[in-house]
Amino acid sequence: MDKKELKEILQGQTEEIKRHNQVLEENFKSHVRFIAEQYSSLEKKITATFEVVGEIKEDVEIIKSDMSFIKQELRHKVDRDEFEVLEKRVIILERKLKVG
Repeated sequence: MDKKELKEILQGQTEEIKRHNQVLEENFKSHVRFIAEQYSSLEKKITATFEVVGEIKEDVEIIKSDMSFIKQELRHKVDRDEFEVLEKRVIILERKLKVG
């Protein structure tokens, strides 16, 4: 085998290796694009999730504030036992007023 034949064989193999490498490169780029798209999709979902969590935190704070207000207001209300005592006293006073 002379240098010319060897050179032709090596050129053919070099071209085949280049084509193979181009196929591998395209395959790799395709996988990287797929991963980038998945990452972008996940990033959007995570961002949306954190926004919802933020809204839920705000809602919980509002609920806590409302509950605190309701508790405070309930402390100023008369319970049943106190109401019954007051009702009896009013009945007694009304009877005294009718008699007098």
